[in-house]
Amino acid sequence: MSVARGAFSAHSRGLRAGLIAGLLSSVALAAFGAGDYSISGLNFAPGSDGSKLNFAWFTESPAAKPVVQIARKADAAGDAFPAGKAKSFSGTSSKVSATPFNGDDKSVQVGGYADKVAVSGLRDSTEYVYRVGDGKSWSQAYSFSTRDERNFGFLVVGDPQLGAKATGPKTLASDAAGWQDTLGKAVAEHPSASFLVSLGDEVNDYNKLDSQAAEYSAFFAPQQLRSLPMATVNGNHDFQMGEYYGFHYNQPNLSARYGTSYGNDGDYWFVYGEVLFLMLNSNTESIATHDLFIREAVEKNPGAKWRIACFHHSVYSEADHFADPDVIDRRTNFPPVFERYKVDAVLQGHDHSYTRTLPMRDGKPVAGSDPKAQSVSDPAGVVYFTFNSGSGSKFYDWHDAAPEVFSAARWQGKVPSFSYVAIDGGKLSVTTYRTDDMSVIDSYSIVKTK
Repeated sequence: MSVARGAFSAHSRGLRAGLIAGLLSSVALAAFGAGDYSISGLNFAPGSDGSKLNFAWFTESPAAKPVVQIARKADAAGDAFPAGKAKSFSGTSSKVSATPFNGDDKSVQVGGYADKVAVSGLRDSTEYVYRVGDGKSWSQAYSFSTRDERNFGFLVVGDPQLGAKATGPKTLASDAAGWQDTLGKAVAEHPSASFLVSLGDEVNDYNKLDSQAAEYSAFFAPQQLRSLPMATVNGNHDFQMGEYYGFHYNQPNLSARYGTSYGNDGDYWFVYGEVLFLMLNSNTESIATHDLFIREAVEKNPGAKWRIACFHHSVYSEADHFADPDVIDRRTNFPPVFERYKVDAVLQGHDHSYTRTLPMRDGKPVAGSDPKAQSVSDPAGVVYFTFNSGSGSKFYDWHDAAPEVFSAARWQGKVPSFSYVAIDGGKLSVTTYRTDDMSVIDSYSIVKTK
């Protein structure tokens, strides 16, 4: 992969350095020789089901027809990309803009183009190689493996929020190193993870465009993200640059009606195995729009055994945001909707601390719930998880020394952490690790017998 010379002329020298560092860091993962197509921010998301993937990247110039070429790794001979046996998928290219949250709130042109391509027809448990380009010039080639959807797992992180650490001029470099360390250890511990879920606030600066662009570059830089699909949700820091957030990702079944506000993309859903993932933009505080979205998604996927909701603003957490008026509002209005549609688990960020609730219903723990239990069978309520920082950029202390009545487990070790969610038929298990010594913070299972 060659490094872009211009690297979005509207951006600062710091951004150009960040882009170069990100691109160079990904070279080690390459399966084949260097390409001549300059890109940045390459990432891919789960598609609407396990046979699909959605790719996104930035370029300096518009591609008449952005293309992803993909082939089975078994068809490769030596170090040459197997172009003769590859399938090509084309997509769209659009000019990047943003609306900084700075009192002016006017959309501005960023420079550069966002390319998005959807790939379909992938087989279970198969190794693939891929490259992206414009049909003539191509990027470096990379590889990934699809997984068995009948028995799978995925990684979860809370708030990477790159650029948030208040430690002086090396803030972003420190956060980026923590983020790289977390992903490296998470993938090493669970190399067969099907994808990664990031629960919002991937970046930090909401009114400095150049700073946020550099933070995105650092966020996408880890090598693991060339081989691991990633499903993100919109945090309050991502959200406040308006439409800019959505240019970076290519999310499936993205709603143009539900969850949209301040130019941001709305809610989206995807199915993997027997799980329906409901990915909500909780910056849109009104629950009515999310209610309609969830209802439609559930109606379209009646066979899903599990329903998992993911969004940023934690409704049951115990740190700085516990008593925020907007969080109290969500705590009142969101849970009844999850109960109505029989959501099994809710994954959240925002409060930079780890909390797991008892099964919750009607605003309180289900009667008879055991706070010491490490599993529950056929719970009559919803279990809520709040995740700590995935990079170590920011941690919050408890708002009260005594745990809230809803808490079954809480932890604040002030080191980065991640979780692994395993789905094995009628069992959903969540195991959470601290990255300094890789010890287990918490482990919990939900079992369905009906």
